Amino acid sequence: MNCKIKICGLTNRDDMELVAAEGADYGGILIDIDSPRGVRFVDAMGLCEGAPLPVAAVTLNKSAEDNLRVGETLQPAALQLHGDESAETTAFLKERLSCEIWKVIHLPAHDSGETSNIELTRMEIEQFAGAGVDRIVLDAAVIQNGAVKLGGTGKTIDWWAARVLREATRLPLILAGGLNERNAADAVIAVEPYGIDLSSGVEREKGKKDPEKVKALIARVREL
Repeated sequence: MNCKIKICGLTNRDDMELVAAEGADYGGILIDIDSPRGVRFVDAMGLCEGAPLPVAAVTLNKSAEDNLRVGETLQPAALQLHGDESAETTAFLKERLSCEIWKVIHLPAHDSGETSNIELTRMEIEQFAGAGVDRIVLDAAVIQNGAVKLGGTGKTIDWWAARVLREATRLPLILAGGLNERNAADAVIAVEPYGIDLSSGVEREKGKKDPEKVKALIARVREL
C-alpha cells in the first residue's frame, strides 16, 4: 500500500531535513496562520528555497490575490487551502498557478457527538473537483472556547465516513486529523487514502518535531 505521508507544521530547516531523511513525501508549512506552527511569509521563503522535499504551502482564508502571491513566490509543490475558500477561488488559482491545488474539507471530530453529512460533503468535493482541485484533504473541526477550530486539533474524524467519501470521489483523498505513530497504520488500513497528513502527532513540543515519533510513524506506514 503506497500511502503518501505529509508532515505538516514545519517551522525550521532541521525539521524539514529530518522528515525528508526519514522518507516523508511532503512537508507542510503554515503560511501566516495564527498558530505555534505558523511561519511568516518572509520566513517561509527561506524554508522553501532549496527545500529537501516537496512542500505544501498551507493558507487559511487568504484572499485569492494573496494566495496567488504565495503560490507564485514560494513555488510549492502544492497550495493547500485550509479555510472557507470557494470553488471560484480555487478555479481562479488553478488557472494561474503551476502547482497543485489541495482543498481541505472539515468533518466533525469523531468524539464530538456530531454525525458527518456524507452526501453533502460528497457534493462539496464534486464542486471542488469541477473547479480543478487536485486533491482533497479531510480534517477535523472542533468547537473550542466558543469558536470553530479548523485542524491542528489532535482529534480524529470518522474513518468510516472518510472511507465512504474516498470511494465516492475520483479525487485522491488525503486523511488528516489526530493521526500519530500509534494510530496512523490503523487509519490507513481503514480508509485506504491516497495519503495522510499530520503535525501535532509527531511533535516533541508545539512547532518542533520529535525524531523518534517521526521515524516510528513513517516506518509503520511503510510496512503496510
